[in-house]
Amino acid sequence: MASLARGTRPVRASPLSVKQALACTPDTKDRFFTQCKKQYSVLLVQQKGADLGARMKNLFCWAFSRGFQRVVMIGSDAPTIPASFIKEAFSKLKTMPIVLGPAMDGGYYLIGRNARRACCPDYGAKLPFPDIFSDIRWGSHTVLSETITRLSRHHLLPFWYDVDYQEDIDFLRRHLSILTKRKGVLPIETLKFINKMKSRK
Repeated sequence: MASLARGTRPVRASPLSVKQALACTPDTKDRFFTQCKKQYSVLLVQQKGADLGARMKNLFCWAFSRGFQRVVMIGSDAPTIPASFIKEAFSKLKTMPIVLGPAMDGGYYLIGRNARRACCPDYGAKLPFPDIFSDIRWGSHTVLSETITRLSRHHLLPFWYDVDYQEDIDFLRRHLSILTKRKGVLPIETLKFINKMKSRK
């Protein structure tokens, strides 16, 4: 999922006034993605690239080439990120070239970039920007540290968790239960999936 700032309007089921895009694989025509587009008014964009780094770089270029000035990319494996974190990311991108949301496992759950500081041929940016998407050991506990060592200026958000293993799903299930009781903002599709998993047991 990518959140984009330009001249934006509120998106249904989101507390944030940003335009949202869903990065799809293997195909934007998949029924799940088309349903999301219809229900939540999101843009659909095809993921392209040999690895995670290439796909993220291409998605940033896609957004910048369409005139978006601040782009925040969120992993679908971190569905409970507080809206305040995303708001902070957009706010910091007004003055910072990059924002990272550090994950508990050594990666990051969010990355945001400012178009004025991006090096993207499709966008025509003139200012150089270090390559943070190549030669990174994706999926390892060193992703965040490897990325930060290449940056001279960045902003770090609070730590948060993502979902990779069974124990993470168990934690997510408990967290969703707490959010439901407190009537907090819920990741609707994730909640549907978790409830479906329960019914199959």
